[in-house]
Amino acid sequence: MPYTLMKGLGWFAAAFVLGIVIGWLLRAVSAKRQVARARANQVDMVEMERMRGRIANLEPVVAERDRLQAELDALRGEPPGPVEQQPPPPAQLPVTPDLAAAAVVLGHPVTLDDLKEIPGIGPNVEDLCHGIGIRTWFDLSTTEASLLHTMLIDAGPRFRPHDPSLWPEQARLLAAGRWEEFRRLGESAATDSNGT
Repeated sequence: MPYTLMKGLGWFAAAFVLGIVIGWLLRAVSAKRQVARARANQVDMVEMERMRGRIANLEPVVAERDRLQAELDALRGEPPGPVEQQPPPPAQLPVTPDLAAAAVVLGHPVTLDDLKEIPGIGPNVEDLCHGIGIRTWFDLSTTEASLLHTMLIDAGPRFRPHDPSLWPEQARLLAAGRWEEFRRLGESAATDSNGT
């Protein structure tokens, strides 16, 4: 009897020690992952701050370029740029587009100011846009495509294949509640990219 009791206590002690070692190893691995994730987020925040600084430096340059282009057009006697590319003034945009009509035309429920409605913008690109202050369709519609392209290049190689040239136009149509035109533009862009 004492031998069996000692043998049982020995197995219990071995299992207890093994449990402590496995628990310590799992905790160490979990802590390493959390530290790596925190470091990655810190690097992302530093990168976002750097991008915000670049955008702040670009805005006066873009304004100066637009002013000089308007002066040049005035000297040439031309109208100030193509009307199609200029976003409508904020007063022309509806306060809230009819999302029920959007669901009918687009074939799925639409959330107001969801940037992922635009083809090519997924959750990660939407986070990048939010990081530089683009939170609504109207914000995106008033953003230069070159600025979006710079944002994607700065974000790293996995974002470089994206083509943001149509995003401001598509966002303008969404903000104005012009669902049918938005759908047609998306279809023509998909056809163009498949055909070339």
